[in-house]
Amino acid sequence: MLNPRCRVVRYIALALGALLCGIGVLHAIINVRSVTRAIARGEIVERLGAQLVANVVLAGLALVILGSFLLLIASDLEKGKRSSWRIAVVVGVFLTLSGVAAYLWLPRPSVFIFSALGLILTGPLLLWRSHFLVE
Repeated sequence: MLNPRCRVVRYIALALGALLCGIGVLHAIINVRSVTRAIARGEIVERLGAQLVANVVLAGLALVILGSFLLLIASDLEKGKRSSWRIAVVVGVFLTLSGVAAYLWLPRPSVFIFSALGLILTGPLLLWRSHFLVE
């Protein structure tokens, strides 16, 4: 019988993974359009435009990859596998620290959403780590 706590972690990973994939796609689409318009208005130097667009797309892709990791390991989290637990903890810690670093770089409270998402994932994982013993 599967542990109900592991099942909760699985659902958190599935929800967060889908959310990150969606945010990553939206990030790329919306910000590429925004950067392109800013270049056309002369707000961004044209010679830097291609590099900035590439950075925006890669940032969106990174979010999609993190979300995909969570979607792929969700079933193993439910089974209590330690390796999937480690991957999920790394993703959660990365999101948490990214939100803090983004706030330190540009103090806007809205960037703490990534820290909140990371803590939503990491909290139950660390709290219930003893349930993830299957190798």
